[in-house]
Amino acid sequence: MLLLALACAKAPEPVDTAPQTVPFSRTLARIDLSEQDLGGHRPARSILHLHSPWSHDACDGDPLPDGAPNASCLADLRAAICDVGLDLASLTDHPAHAAAQPYDTLSWAAEGDAPELLNGVAVGNHVACPDGSSVLVLPGIEDTLMPLGLRQHVDGDAAAREALYNRRDDEAILAMQATGAVLTLAHTEQEALGELSRLQDAGLVGLEAFNLHAMVDPNLREDFLGLDGLTWLSDIADFTNPDGTAEPDLLFLAIVQEQAPSVLAWDSLSARGPAFGFAGTDAHQNVLPLTLRDGERGDSYRRMMRWFSNWLLLSPGEAVSAEAIEAAQRAGRSYIVFEAFGTPADFDVALYDTAGARYEIGADAPPGELRVRCPTLAARSPRGPTPPEVSARVLRDGQPFAEGCGAHTVTEPGVYRVVFDITPHHLSPFLGEDPDKHVHEAVWIYANPHRVR
Repeated sequence: MLLLALACAKAPEPVDTAPQTVPFSRTLARIDLSEQDLGGHRPARSILHLHSPWSHDACDGDPLPDGAPNASCLADLRAAICDVGLDLASLTDHPAHAAAQPYDTLSWAAEGDAPELLNGVAVGNHVACPDGSSVLVLPGIEDTLMPLGLRQHVDGDAAAREALYNRRDDEAILAMQATGAVLTLAHTEQEALGELSRLQDAGLVGLEAFNLHAMVDPNLREDFLGLDGLTWLSDIADFTNPDGTAEPDLLFLAIVQEQAPSVLAWDSLSARGPAFGFAGTDAHQNVLPLTLRDGERGDSYRRMMRWFSNWLLLSPGEAVSAEAIEAAQRAGRSYIVFEAFGTPADFDVALYDTAGARYEIGADAPPGELRVRCPTLAARSPRGPTPPEVSARVLRDGQPFAEGCGAHTVTEPGVYRVVFDITPHHLSPFLGEDPDKHVHEAVWIYANPHRVR
């Protein structure tokens, strides 16, 4: 194996060259396209796996009081997708109650919104935000499978639809595919590799490499992630204690860890064929109703959606649309970005063949040069005077291959995936009286892989 590592290989990268401070904000600014250079692609900040009042267990288990949608919960959801600067909110409601609703109600159109039309038919909704921007909302379902971007319900009455959405046999998979949806899977941590391989052969496009629910559920942590079930409750005390001084939104730093079983499954399926990896927010606003120091419940839609997102790379010149989103998902053009650590700018991963042709993440590619550009903090990302340390790891078939930013020569077949790690010194001013215990290396960005053949 020939490895050429240029430009600061094997060394942590300070993000900012000059100290500066940016106050903490409970909202995320929209992605500044002038700060991004991703081969001409337009990043669309997306939340994938999100529940509305059409899910039976959303809104503290009371999504439809007196048979009508929970108005305050729905208002929280609509406000949150604007507050975190989304381009896409991909709803994935449970069949109960979503299967019983008319398709055209699934994306929650309201006065002032605009429909997302495909061949003259509404397949989503552009939610109007107070700042004049909009967020595309696409309907979907989460049960034993998670079809994203339904363009219609599966056939049948409400009972038949609900029954089918609860299945994953070949007939059900074909029916979900016929809706135009992108077939994915949530809660990868609970799945056997053999079953995932079967689903991939049947048409599974993507799977979760990280799920927030699994990160905090004691049973899922212990039974499927191999973690202590309850330690996170004490670890977040600096952020939830009424007398504390740490910024409540940053409690994510005390709970986030790599979900090794899900990452292993992602790598394993990627070795067999395309497998779009993403992070699932899984927000229901039903876990931690305790009001924190900032006056907001611990599990608010806004707080949970601020923590991380999936940056889908739309083709050059494309606007945010159902078709553009679907194309990016099917191609695996996506980064998982843990924005609790900061919004990145000026990062890129691409493979160039010997003739100089560029291959985006998610692509099958010939041998060549994998070029890795480490990110900086976006201008409006909160920070104190001490810059973070950022480093890059290149994995081949899930194993260490190279370190550092720059160019890495790739000659052997395999699945090459880049991980950007961060040590968030820049967040120390927002981490309370003992920030050091929360300042340690963690994953900032997972890039989807290149498959070199």
